[in-house]
Amino acid sequence: MEIQHRHLGGVTYSEDEVVTFPQGLLGFLRFKKYVFLQPSEYLPFRWMISIENPEVSFMLMNPLTCCTDYSPNITRRDLNELSAENPQSLEMYSIVTMNLDPRLATVNLSGPILVNKPMKIGKQLVLLDDRYSTKHRIIQS
Repeated sequence: MEIQHRHLGGVTYSEDEVVTFPQGLLGFLRFKKYVFLQPSEYLPFRWMISIENPEVSFMLMNPLTCCTDYSPNITRRDLNELSAENPQSLEMYSIVTMNLDPRLATVNLSGPILVNKPMKIGKQLVLLDDRYSTKHRIIQS
C-alpha cells in the first residue's frame, strides 16, 4: 500500500507495519491507524503518519534524547490497554514542534506516545505532572 506525504512523498507500507491507537490522539480522535518511519535524512526524528489521512502526521523523537531523567508515570491501566507487561517493553516518543529557528524547537513531554510494537497498539498519555511541559525545548540554552 502507498500513501502520499507532503514531506516524504510516496510512502510504501505493509499492513503489518500499522499501529492502531484505539483511543486516537488528542485532537485527532477519529484517526486511529498510523505508520512509523525513520528516514535517515530526518534522524534523530521519526515520522508518525496517519494512513487514514496522511495530512495528519507528527514528527517524533525519543524524549530521553533531550530529557535524560524523563520518567512519566505509566499506570497498570495504561499497560493493560497496551497489552504490555511492563513499561520497558514499550517504545516511547514525544511529538516535536519544529520552528524556523531550530534552537526554538520543542517537544511535548506532557503527552508521550507509547507503542507496543509486537502487538501494534499505541496510546497517547495525558500526564498530570508539573515536571513536564508541552513545550520543552529540545536544545537547552
